[in-house]
Formats: sequence, C-alpha cells, structure tokens
Amino acid sequence: MEWKKLFVPSADITPDEVKTLLSSRQGEGLQLLDVRQPGEYEAGHLAGAILIPLKELAERYRELDQSKPVVVYCAVGGRSKVAAQLLMGLGVPTVYNMTGGIKAWPGGQATGPEGAGLEGLLEGQTFADGLALALAMEEGLETLYSRLAERAEPGEARQLYGRLMGFEGQHKARLLALSPQAGRQKSRAGGEIIEGGGSLDEALAQAQGGNREPQDILRWAMALETQALDLYLRLARKTESREVTSLFSLLAEEEKGHLAWLAQALDRALAGGSSSFAAGADRPGREDGQ
Repeated sequence: MEWKKLFVPSADITPDEVKTLLSSRQGEGLQLLDVRQPGEYEAGHLAGAILIPLKELAERYRELDQSKPVVVYCAVGGRSKVAAQLLMGLGVPTVYNMTGGIKAWPGGQATGPEGAGLEGLLEGQTFADGLALALAMEEGLETLYSRLAERAEPGEARQLYGRLMGFEGQHKARLLALSPQAGRQKSRAGGEIIEGGGSLDEALAQAQGGNREPQDILRWAMALETQALDLYLRLARKTESREVTSLFSLLAEEEKGHLAWLAQALDRALAGGSSSFAAGADRPGREDGQ
C-alpha cells in the first residue's frame, strides 16, 4: 500500500464553530477525538473527548463510530491535521480538523485521565444503578451549594449559591420522576460525591468559604459543570446498556443548558449588568425544553 494514498484532505472547522455545533441539537452525535498524549489529555481536554494518541490511531481507529462525524483536535492543530487526513484515507466518511487546537478553545476544559470516575461503575450496570449514581452526584452538588450558601453572608453570593442549588434540585426531581424507587437505592460509588465524580469534602475545601465574588463563583461552577458534562458523556459512551446510555446522554444535554446559563450570567456580571440571581429568572434553555 502506498502511504500517500491514506492522507486524503479533510475539512477544517474552527473552535468557535465546534463550540456552537456542540451547543445545538446537531452536536449530539458528534465525536471529539483527542490525538495528543495521555498526559496532555489529563491536564485538560474537551468534555467527552475520546483519547487515541496519534501514534495508535492507525490500529485503533475502528473504536470510533464511523456512522457519526469526527472532530479531531490536538494542542495547536498540527497532529490533528495529520490524524484527520489519515482517518479520511482509512475510510472514515466524515472527519473535521479543529484548527488552532485546544489552545484556541473558547470554553472550559475537563481534567483527569479518560478512565476517571468510571472505576467500578460500569460492570453489569443496570438502569437503576445508573439512576442511583446520577442521583448521588446531583445530591452531592446540591449539598455543596447548600453548605456554601450557609457560610456566605447575606447578599449576592448567598443568592447565587441558592440559585445553583435550585438547578440541582430540579435535576433530582426529574430523575426521581423516572423511577421513584431510585431514591431508596444507594449508588455503588458510595460516600458523598458530586457531579463529575469528585469528592464533596474536597470541593468544600477548594471553595475556601462561601464569601466570594459572583464572577469567581460562576467560573468555579462552570468548572464543576464541565467536569460533570465530561463524566456523563464518557459514561454514556462506555456503558453497554442502551437505557443507561440514554439516561447519561439526557443528563449531559442538561449540563450543557446549565453551562449556557452560567456563561450568560458571567458575561452579565463581568459587564456590570444585572446581578439578580433570583430563583426562576433566566432558566437554562434546556430546562425549558428548548
């Protein structure tokens, strides 16, 4: 085989275009492929990205779902360009190279290895197991915001924590509506965890008390929600149960709605605009079914 035949030109897509696509319904079937090294991925990656280092791609490309579009990225765009061309030459029908790489990415990044948060959660997992895990994480984050609200002085910070706590309460109610019995089943994960798979105690320690500026709270909340989105997307991809996959995919879509609300609130706060965080105001679009 002539190797030059494997390198077929692929289409380029900008990070802004990828972000817009991911926030729309069209982005639900998009596969993000990270072709950097594991250490680079662990330091920061796009939520839900699949890790296949460039040197392993020719042997592992069949791990991708070839019925879905693939967006390849690396650090600055060099490795991803080669990877995208290679995939096209190997017959993957729809491949895009994200120009500028992750360094040009305009949104938040998740951290940790690809298997983080998946340990012991997927083997033989049923829908009830998945639901119990999701509830445990929602309750953990709700508890986190509740404790921080208690620590904060009356004012914007306490109001914002209460608003964030309300989001998690809405999630819990939606999950319990799927199966009222789930609330009585303990997750295999055990202990107090939050969305994204982190520890409640560690998150409380990192928060350093409740009295923080709204901008700092919003940035921190966005980091937590990005970790949650990353975990839900990876759980949806790794589980073998269609029912559980659908559940985690639904939760991932709702996390996108939370992130959109947080980004809008941060923009307003940075611009010195309305700082009202009253419950019921400016609900995330996906919470309203949009």
